[in-house]
Amino acid sequence: MSEKYRRFLIVVISFLLALVVGGLLMLFYKVSPIDGYKIMILGALGNKYMIYSTFARMVPIILTGLAVAISFHAGIWNIGAQGQLYLAAFVVAAMGVSFHGVPTAMYLLLGVAVGIAVGGLWAWLPGYLRVKYNVNEVVLTIMLNSIAIYFTTYMTNGPFRTSQGSLGATNVIDKGMWFRHINPLSNLNTGVFVAIVAVALIVYLMLFAKRGYEWKMMRLNPRFSIYGGVSFKRNMILAMVISGMLAGLAGTLLVMGDYHRFLNGISPGYSWTGMILAMMVNYDPIGVIITSFMYAVMISGGLKMELILGIPQELVQIIFVLAVMFVTAGYSLSNKLSNRMQEEG
Repeated sequence: MSEKYRRFLIVVISFLLALVVGGLLMLFYKVSPIDGYKIMILGALGNKYMIYSTFARMVPIILTGLAVAISFHAGIWNIGAQGQLYLAAFVVAAMGVSFHGVPTAMYLLLGVAVGIAVGGLWAWLPGYLRVKYNVNEVVLTIMLNSIAIYFTTYMTNGPFRTSQGSLGATNVIDKGMWFRHINPLSNLNTGVFVAIVAVALIVYLMLFAKRGYEWKMMRLNPRFSIYGGVSFKRNMILAMVISGMLAGLAGTLLVMGDYHRFLNGISPGYSWTGMILAMMVNYDPIGVIITSFMYAVMISGGLKMELILGIPQELVQIIFVLAVMFVTAGYSLSNKLSNRMQEEG
């Protein structure tokens, strides 16, 4: 069995084991696991409005997951997607409350372009320092996360503080910059089409384009890729910039589509969830899409499960953490068995 299919099998089995353990925990609440998971699925996919809400939850997770996947795919670690998301979201919101009277089509394009550019620029800095001066990008991106978050917190509590109460947020952005809700009963908005285009481009870039193959070579065998004529430094910076652009797009869509303003805490850990999902599937873009959908279903359905059956929504997080633990243990065990077989062979 190839390594790719072995990893896929490990992820599937790990999720199934986590669901089994989650079902056992449901018994403590005197709820049948079958009924619990049935309510979870119906709560996420029971009708078109629930499906819309599930996809709305999926958008920022899949974008941040792919942001992490594409940088790791090239052998550079972008742990700064959270900061890139925050900074892009704030700059877009600041633009939206500062300028009025811009034609809607132009405002939408400008907002998306600015958000993507800010996220890419914030990611370019650690990428450049990594390539030019060999600065550890993990430490640097973590530090830049804090800088971005504290800066936006200061701005929303100071110069850009809302005039409506003491909420840690900006004023509502100009309506010309809004992505309209597809249905008033869900948060899904027309920004999802921008996300779909971005996801399609990244999948093509990582799996079918020459650039994606060069990135894979860089990660698996840097010395061979250099001898093969790959521009190592330029490709590494490019991967980091594209990663930041995706994180910036996630923040942009949250402002322009979901909240129509910047909020302190606008991302309840989307980038960390996306990073974990990407690592679970070994940074495969199709795997990120699938696991992001599964996670969104669990989160959306967990709300319904808590409302109807009285099972705390935290059970969903427990199942997710268990799945991560099982995947990690599965990878470790698989690698040990593979090494032992090679030694014996």
